[in-house]
Amino acid sequence: MAAALAGLALLVGACSSGSSLATPPVPTFPGPGAAPVTSAPPPRNSILPTECDQVLASDQVPNYLGMPLGSVRVAALRDVPAPSVGRLERVTCNYTSQGGPGAPPPNTLVLKVLTSGYTTPEAAAAQSRVNRDAQASSGVPAQPVPFGAAEAIYYPDPEGPVLVVVYGRVTASFTLTPDRPVPVDQAQPVLVDLALRALPVLVPQAGS
Repeated sequence: MAAALAGLALLVGACSSGSSLATPPVPTFPGPGAAPVTSAPPPRNSILPTECDQVLASDQVPNYLGMPLGSVRVAALRDVPAPSVGRLERVTCNYTSQGGPGAPPPNTLVLKVLTSGYTTPEAAAAQSRVNRDAQASSGVPAQPVPFGAAEAIYYPDPEGPVLVVVYGRVTASFTLTPDRPVPVDQAQPVLVDLALRALPVLVPQAGS
């Protein structure tokens, strides 16, 4: 555990960790350029948050992606469970541009966040390995990213760079549309920043 948290400390540099939300803890990261301090999310009966704006607020996503304020909207798609792989919940959040000066054309997908909740951490990790093998068969290499107690893998997919994070019973993938609006060569740090902001909310509370 000490080694894992040390790795996360290296990732965020001078940022200090905040309050714990789960066991093992998921730190929050105050300071300029980092995710704001996040208090414990309100109690919920589901593993995953029920609203996409609870994961990444659509009115803040333009700030994270370098777009004009008010230029992004979000739509949620809730999928059915998949008992064969131990998946209990899955929610897709599609963040799209509303157009305007400095923004991609209207209805352009700029960010997709796919979150899944599983019966056990082992089931979540197993499904992540299946996805990694599928990416490898398509010629997309897996690039591990230091992420403390969580596992994070970056995929430089030409169809959209992806960061996949696995923590306990939750998996989350963050996918950018190539060059819209984030240049591909800047995709990885932007995706890491988005994941750091979202993970404290995604981690299920004790008993959920």
